[in-house]
Amino acid sequence: MKIPVPTTLSDADNQRFRELYLKHFNEELTVDEANRKAYRLLSFYAVVIGHKESKRR
Repeated sequence: MKIPVPTTLSDADNQRFRELYLKHFNEELTVDEANRKAYRLLSFYAVVIGHKESKRR
């Protein structure tokens, strides 16, 4: 099962992602940086979930 991963976040999600990133990593991100980092994170998550789903079968 392939999980679709968005390439960009909505404005509200991007803002929230940047707030959380600043809180946890003490580093401010631009909108583009946040989109790239979120895409990498969500892609990794999709791979993990896909792997777990394939193991169930």
